Amino acid sequence: MGALMPAAFGRPASFGVSAAIHLLIGLSLTSLSPADFASFFSSSAAAGSSAPPPHQTLTTFIVTPEDTTFHGLNPVVRDPDEWKLELDDQTSTLSLGSFKFDVAKVLARADVLFPFVTPGLALEHFALKPPGEMHESLDDPFAASNGRRGRRGTTRLELTDDALQKIVDQSWSRRDRWSLFAPLIALADAHDPNDGQLPDLLHAYVEQNWLQPYVDASLNLRDTRLWTEIELAADHVNFIGFIRRYTSEHPSTKAATELLFLLDKIVQASRDTLTTLLDTQPETQLRWTRDLNPPAYTLMVDLRRYYRDYLQHKGLTSLDAVRAFYDSVRLSILSGIVRTSPNGYRASDARFLIGSIYWKAYQHDAAVRAWREMTIDRTDSYLVSYSAILIALRTAVPSGANGALPAATRRTIDGVLDGERSRWLSSSYDRLHQFGYRFDTF
Repeated sequence: MGALMPAAFGRPASFGVSAAIHLLIGLSLTSLSPADFASFFSSSAAAGSSAPPPHQTLTTFIVTPEDTTFHGLNPVVRDPDEWKLELDDQTSTLSLGSFKFDVAKVLARADVLFPFVTPGLALEHFALKPPGEMHESLDDPFAASNGRRGRRGTTRLELTDDALQKIVDQSWSRRDRWSLFAPLIALADAHDPNDGQLPDLLHAYVEQNWLQPYVDASLNLRDTRLWTEIELAADHVNFIGFIRRYTSEHPSTKAATELLFLLDKIVQASRDTLTTLLDTQPETQLRWTRDLNPPAYTLMVDLRRYYRDYLQHKGLTSLDAVRAFYDSVRLSILSGIVRTSPNGYRASDARFLIGSIYWKAYQHDAAVRAWREMTIDRTDSYLVSYSAILIALRTAVPSGANGALPAATRRTIDGVLDGERSRWLSSSYDRLHQFGYRFDTF
């Protein structure tokens, strides 16, 4: 796909306000001497007080505030001139054959449908630093108090393999993830985040139930697919809020690590949905929506315009630029997993994904550096693929003055990554078939 954005920005003034606010709250570290600190809060400090020794400093870590409604996100700057569409009882839902979509929910979350783009993750709240580097911060006036912070479940989750798989299957859905995730939230809050099978349950849920392929049943009509993906995207903020809470309450635990891998999957799902929205031509591909529910059609047109304008303002004017932006978010999350996973739990899986991102962006040196840090763990999800890459790297004889990988090794790695994608498509096909779906049914 070529250029994604129109020439005009649309609403540069509101975007400028957002950028200014984020600039002001982005100051994350301030070092003050005790004298400076005292004079900052009190203008009546004695002018003749003796200065402390130069080496005595007080370091204050200020956590960037998060949104008061959507925890885990930067503060949402809402434009009062946007999203004035009025819906009634008939237009608050959209019925397409046997499908019914919640138009009102999409409208209510219109400005956070793609939260990784705007307002962005408040990454400081996801405990992505090792425990030894975490510091008590000043109270955040924007954050809601959480009396459960630091409390851990003490009961081991004990499940048979069949019972675990039953829970995962019961939480599977093609069109509704959040409501069916509630039983896993309850189990996570009640059980130990390291011992027992809670990490295994979360791992199976993420691997089996997320990143389902969505393909158009018709090139001329995209109503059902787009509304399915957009309605799923409206719930992403719910998952992000839970992951933010759990990882801050249970930092550097196996269960937190699994939820960070879920966050990485959500980033990819968000990117794919945004791509679908931008690539849709409403006047020709959303005819059902236009005919059956004109306000819902207007909303989808406005959403497409709003996010195209925002991306234009951010300089993300091509599909490649959008993908690179999302990849940068994924790298931040995956690098956090490497830093915080307990005893290297699934760290090699994270390094494999980091290397894959760099490799596909033609940053081969960065990919190789990430992959060379992998160590074999037979419980990892990507064991087969990253073992093949490690063998290829260990047997490669660098060529040329810059020590580049030989062409044969590069072809081998390309084949490994293609094979990993093929395995995902095959397992996705089997999983959809199990519940009576195909790639093009919703």
